[in-house]
Amino acid sequence: MRVSIVALILPVILSVVSQSAAQEDRRSFGLLDRLPDEDPSCDFVNRSYERTFGGNFAYRLYGVQPAGAFDLLEIRVFIGDFAYDRQGLGRWHLRHRGLRKTVDGIGAVFRHCSNASDSLYGAAPVKVFQVDWARNGYNAKSEVMISTATSKIIKTTRQFVGATPTGFPVMTEIFETKRDRIKAPSDAVDLRNE
Repeated sequence: MRVSIVALILPVILSVVSQSAAQEDRRSFGLLDRLPDEDPSCDFVNRSYERTFGGNFAYRLYGVQPAGAFDLLEIRVFIGDFAYDRQGLGRWHLRHRGLRKTVDGIGAVFRHCSNASDSLYGAAPVKVFQVDWARNGYNAKSEVMISTATSKIIKTTRQFVGATPTGFPVMTEIFETKRDRIKAPSDAVDLRNE
């Protein structure tokens, strides 16, 4: 019996592809099932979160001053198994990418979601959700903007209730999910073995 070379090589190729995407949440590939403890009112937000955080993306995190000015706090870039970050305009660092889920040790990250409006963010049509957000002991009233074209998150604004991780009571994240715009910094300090 003859076995084609493709039949022999295909399992190896698929294994390599699946390993290079090891940090990508399996649900970002269309297997969108609800995790135990997720709030059912947040299904669309949770699936959008998985689509965004399961692939290659970048975001800028800003602290919002009381007068409305933005202070750049952090930039993060996620490509495959790697995460790059820098504080403000400091040095880039390369780390292993961790998997973030829609449920953490205390329960659902997103709760009590309501679709506040359908509007535009620049020229992009978006769905805007009001949600309660909680992670790592922090809580916030949040607004989440999701692109109607890609179902990925493009902006979040959090107004913290109580403690805040940065000292800013309001923080905004602006996301980039177009793969051709996401580049790995060439001068990152490698911290993967520390």
